[in-house]
Amino acid sequence: MILLELGVEDLAKYPFLKEAGNYIRERGLSLEDISQPDFSKVIQRAKKRVLQAIRLREVSGEIDDPEVEIFSFPLALMLVKATKLDHLVSRFSLAEAMRVEKLLEGEREELVVQIFRNVLKIDLTPVKVEEGSFPAFNYKISIMDYLKRATRFHDIEWKLVNRVVYQGYVYLKTRQLIRLIRQEIDDMIRGRLKDLAVPRLPESLEKTVKEIAMFSPPPPKMSDRVKVTPDRYPPCVKTALDMLKKGDNLPHYGRFLLTTYLVNIGSSIEEVMSLYSRSPDFNERITKYQVEHIAGLRGGRVKYTCPSCRTLVTHSFCFKTKECDDIKNPLQFGRQKFQGEKRKGKKGWMKRQQRS
Repeated sequence: MILLELGVEDLAKYPFLKEAGNYIRERGLSLEDISQPDFSKVIQRAKKRVLQAIRLREVSGEIDDPEVEIFSFPLALMLVKATKLDHLVSRFSLAEAMRVEKLLEGEREELVVQIFRNVLKIDLTPVKVEEGSFPAFNYKISIMDYLKRATRFHDIEWKLVNRVVYQGYVYLKTRQLIRLIRQEIDDMIRGRLKDLAVPRLPESLEKTVKEIAMFSPPPPKMSDRVKVTPDRYPPCVKTALDMLKKGDNLPHYGRFLLTTYLVNIGSSIEEVMSLYSRSPDFNERITKYQVEHIAGLRGGRVKYTCPSCRTLVTHSFCFKTKECDDIKNPLQFGRQKFQGEKRKGKKGWMKRQQRS
């Protein structure tokens, strides 16, 4: 494959490319140089990138000055890493990934193919009009490349049975293709942040780091609701946990129930992931993405609620006992039981107070 010769505008749009790194190194600028007034635009754009990620959860694709855009990206990475706020790392990497996603949707075909093949290692093939078979689609990728990425999605449209498949390839429109790889861009930027070593920053940049940290929201906290202990879990959740402990194959809906239940009662992402680590098909990266997606930290940023008891009956995953009473949702089991005990405890306390 003949590589495209990328211009400065291309590097400004996709500053994570190897060519953008070469462009920066060729200039031979130090952090001390960039902290000088002559580069104030670079510092301001880097700061703006981070603040947009904090406030809007998306970095704008504006490119007023290509060179400023190229230099501001690695500087923004350094500013984020210097805050030492792990939750800001996650928010920034996803915001930058969404920026790339929007830019790729309108990108010329040759550059899209080059980025997919060289950066993401996906053998992407444009669908030519003369093929005649599937003119409604723009690209095709191998079934294996598709499945590696589609497993992150819960929506039914991403199931292979709902895609056009022909001679070992899955056919996709540009928008679908780009959405498929958002997580990989996110992972790539997050990986760069993780490996980044931050040197001693000039005073002006230290000031910028403090400003960013001040505007950054506090890290997500454990739910303020009273923690539901395992002895108060509903029977369906207990069954799912028992299956995992025994190494049984927990069906998809059992996993969805368990994850949504635990997330909604305040369990951390790490706590939920640790339960699945015993599964023979455990994949840390995919599991982390799926749990964070259900928790509303990725994708459409919608937190999934626990399926109703009626839905669990439909999927043959209801194990109702007398203790379930007339609850409509597994989440009510723990809450009602705890609230009943709390009321009893309060009455007992009041009686003791009256006696004293």
